[in-house]
Amino acid sequence: MEGGAPAPAVAPAPVAREPSTRARGYPPPLELSVAAGLGDAVCDKDKPDSDCPVDGGIALTFAAQWRFHPHWSAGFELSAWGFGVRESWRGQLDGEPDEVKLSATYLAPVIRWYWLKPGQFNPYAQLGIGISTVTAEASNAQERYRFSAKGVAYPLTLGMEWQVTDLIRLGPQLGAYLHVSRQLCEQAGDGEESCRDPGKDEDGKREGNALPWRLAVVGTFAFGP
Repeated sequence: MEGGAPAPAVAPAPVAREPSTRARGYPPPLELSVAAGLGDAVCDKDKPDSDCPVDGGIALTFAAQWRFHPHWSAGFELSAWGFGVRESWRGQLDGEPDEVKLSATYLAPVIRWYWLKPGQFNPYAQLGIGISTVTAEASNAQERYRFSAKGVAYPLTLGMEWQVTDLIRLGPQLGAYLHVSRQLCEQAGDGEESCRDPGKDEDGKREGNALPWRLAVVGTFAFGP
């Protein structure tokens, strides 16, 4: 109005922003985890003539996953077992071994399903398929014998996570994987390694298959917005 007081300035209306991923309740997208615990393998240790070499052990797992949905994540997992060895196992040595080693590893892409809405406690199931190797070695002052079975890994895992903070979760995990050999290799001393396709054992079962399992505690660390 001419000669009157100036009209008060009008503040612009605030622009509504899209809620952030965290505000909508989604977990951060990148997750790194480490697991450590007890390990073993399924085989018949009670038979008097059992050739099962496994006698307990430990297991370690490292994983990286992308949480692309509140109920789903996908990524890669590397797991390793260091087994104790039964005293009766000596590989192909003629005498008693001074040192024995038995291990299993797999590397696999995996997908995980959280069937409940994200909360304080989150159970999950995980499946994968990858590559696997089982190795055994026995040696003494005179001889050395090495065996390896290379093949395909089919891991299955069940677990539970406790949300300690927004970015840290802890919980137990029970996992196992079926190792199906595609190639069996043996080496005696410094001789050349010989490899062959799996055949049938004395019981008519396929050679080279194994079923390692683990019971572990897992720590998961999340990164993202």
